[in-house]
Amino acid sequence: MADMAEFEQMLGETRKLLEQVRSGAAAAPGEADTPPLEGFGEAADGRIRVTAGQGGEIKGIELDPRVMRMASEELAEHLTVAVNAALTDLRSRATTSDTPIDPSVLADRLQEVQDQGLRQMGLFAQGLEDAMARFKEAGSGRGTRGG
Repeated sequence: MADMAEFEQMLGETRKLLEQVRSGAAAAPGEADTPPLEGFGEAADGRIRVTAGQGGEIKGIELDPRVMRMASEELAEHLTVAVNAALTDLRSRATTSDTPIDPSVLADRLQEVQDQGLRQMGLFAQGLEDAMARFKEAGSGRGTRGG
């Protein structure tokens, strides 16, 4: 079944989240002093600095005044490098075990796993019922053998 692979993937991701909660990597409910997750990138020997925030939003761009002397194409290339570096840094920070876990995200994920599991069990039960019905039909069509 193709859905079984999806179910196993969801279950694996949920187990990882639960392990983070169990190890204490998750933020406690209402914990407001956790700084927002950010990624940082630089280009042009540090003269261009970019900060990326959660959701891939660019939070800030700092330009050393010397970069304004660059040709627009060169400046655009360096900006692209810095933005991509900031987004890459953000993604790498988001996958560390220190990332706080939102309990509502975990609850939603668990609900998805439960729903998928129930669908799989329903399909399995239906398959068993169909097999039993075919077995009974095949058995009732035959005569009984005498001993």
